[in-house]
Amino acid sequence: MDKIKQIFKSAARDWWIAALDIVAVNAAYFLALLIRFYVNFEFRPTVTFYLTDFATFAPFYTVLCLVVFAAFHLYGGMWKYAGLNDLNRIIAASAATTVIQVLGTMLTVGRMPVTYYFIGTLIQFVLIASIRFGYRFLLVEQKKLANRRKTGAATMVIGAGEAGRFMIRNLEESTSYQPVCVLDVKNVSRGRMMNGIPVCGGMDDLERLLDKFGIKCVFIAEPLLQPEIKEQITRLCSERKLEMQDLGYSFYMNESEAEVPAKAIEATSVKPDGKRAIPFSPPDISESEISEAVEAMRSGWITTGPRTKLLERRLAAFIDTGCVDVEAGDEYSNRVVCLNSATAAEELNLRVLGVGPGDEVIVPAFTYTASASAAIHCGATVKFVDIQKDGDSVTHMPEMDYEALEKAITPKTKAIITVDLAGIVCDYERVFDIVERRKNLFTPIESDGTPLRDLSSRIQKALGRVAVISDCAHGLGASRVFRGEKKYAGAIADMTSFSFHAVKNFTTAEGGASAWRPFNGVDNAEIYKMFQLLSLHGQNKDALAKTKLGAWEYDIIGPWYKCNMTDIMAAIGLRQLDRYPGLLERRVEMMKKYDAVCDELGVSHLVHHTGDMDSSNHLYIVRIPGVTAEQRNEIIEKMAKRGVATNVHYKPLPMMTAYGKDCSGYPNAYDYYHNLITLPLHTLLSDADVAYVCDNFREVVKEYI
Repeated sequence: MDKIKQIFKSAARDWWIAALDIVAVNAAYFLALLIRFYVNFEFRPTVTFYLTDFATFAPFYTVLCLVVFAAFHLYGGMWKYAGLNDLNRIIAASAATTVIQVLGTMLTVGRMPVTYYFIGTLIQFVLIASIRFGYRFLLVEQKKLANRRKTGAATMVIGAGEAGRFMIRNLEESTSYQPVCVLDVKNVSRGRMMNGIPVCGGMDDLERLLDKFGIKCVFIAEPLLQPEIKEQITRLCSERKLEMQDLGYSFYMNESEAEVPAKAIEATSVKPDGKRAIPFSPPDISESEISEAVEAMRSGWITTGPRTKLLERRLAAFIDTGCVDVEAGDEYSNRVVCLNSATAAEELNLRVLGVGPGDEVIVPAFTYTASASAAIHCGATVKFVDIQKDGDSVTHMPEMDYEALEKAITPKTKAIITVDLAGIVCDYERVFDIVERRKNLFTPIESDGTPLRDLSSRIQKALGRVAVISDCAHGLGASRVFRGEKKYAGAIADMTSFSFHAVKNFTTAEGGASAWRPFNGVDNAEIYKMFQLLSLHGQNKDALAKTKLGAWEYDIIGPWYKCNMTDIMAAIGLRQLDRYPGLLERRVEMMKKYDAVCDELGVSHLVHHTGDMDSSNHLYIVRIPGVTAEQRNEIIEKMAKRGVATNVHYKPLPMMTAYGKDCSGYPNAYDYYHNLITLPLHTLLSDADVAYVCDNFREVVKEYI
């Protein structure tokens, strides 16, 4: 009885919808009779008998429909947000009322024609759905009408495909732009409408359309636009002082279909004065990543779950082979663990290795704070080592001074943090040769019977030397010939940490991962399990393991940490990995153009590819000859005024307050830093953007050399 009262209370709250439903359910079957018996422009006489039967059962059917609709929650909803789940409930309610109509009429007034039931069900469904979704459609149309009336700059979208449709949708959400026409370069959709916007065709008609619609802004949303056409559009916009945004490289091809990325339309723009606004490192997120993240949220697994486990296996396969299309089977389990940051990965690497109070960890002076702070979190002492003068002689990467490294190793040294800065892989053969030569100073820790200490002791004894840990935050996909064989980052050092932060080549928004080489006598599954414990409060079962029937029981092995990756983050990573080889190739294309300008100016720059090393192409670092730190800062400011965001990677750690604020003991690191600039290098840059950066960099730097 209480349930029935609640049902009627719900219907009463939406009385106006209930009233429309009463009209709809009766009109549906009344119309069904009329349609069924209207033949040759006249009604058959038998219709009067069926109308009497209809009228007899209609009051009962009306009440039962209201009860069913309320039971299926068709009242009390927020219909301005009506969606697929609501439609599913309408379908289910319609099926239930059809059964009531069939059985009810047969039991009370007799069998009606079969077509009566079929036509009545169809009309009723359409009417009931229209009542619910009509409000939403009305709001959408009102919003579109308001967008048409807004005073944003008249904008042309170039590209009449899926990318163009997506661009129009984003522009209509903006308060600054009003899309008024679409230019179909292929001239195959001319005369049609796209989201209410007229589609015009042909580059030959471009100038006329700019005048006709009073265009102030042009957005390129055509992924396969030919360079000469793009140059023609750019030149025309520059001559007319029109704002132009080129998002051509924002749309990537998946087999034969373009994936439309969800990027802010302000990512790269051309202002009326010809100045572009080029950000330093925005994330490259496509519709593929968004769809996968949405599916993860719909799946019910938003914390660590099946997508995280799949990403771990796929990353392990990528690290092993350098290919993303390798089947990530069980053989790749327990070799990579995904976490919430690279800093967490680096700290857990150290903890699994048994690094703690009283130990020393050697870190290059030229790096980001995470390389050192992770060791401090573990209670160890950081010992900085200067870099080579002007960096490595071939790559110019600020690599450690290996002679100084060897001298810095003492009986307290338990680990060396190498840094594959900018994605350039260190000379690991020299590092491993050094730790082998100094292994006589190394004493492994003994087990105290606890799970972590016991594992760490066995790993240290298996190594028999100082551990080599790679801070490979920049280096996913990089490789180097190591002892005669090409190895990918993650399979060279004893342990490796990767960063998937928003500014990295490969991103999960935040996130990171740990990878390790096999240790003699230590099972990879045991190491993986320890990472799971350390990253999840020491709990020996994660949420996925608890889903098994009766598997709620768990234990806390140690009072540890909370730094696991979520399935939402992993969803982004899965689709990023699909696209990753193409993203790396695009970076190489842009670097070649930067190389040409730097070589022309005599500006030193990183060399990302050599005979035995391929970088992941993460950062493009240059050093301006003969300038002071103050002049370097002036160059950065002048580039910013021209719309180009640059950066500095990095300020040596000994210069920071947390690390003593004294760089006098590391002259090479300071000398490398003081004239250093990092140019923007990301896959949202178009060829025109890269050319703009090159032209302005050339003009500004010539003032100082």
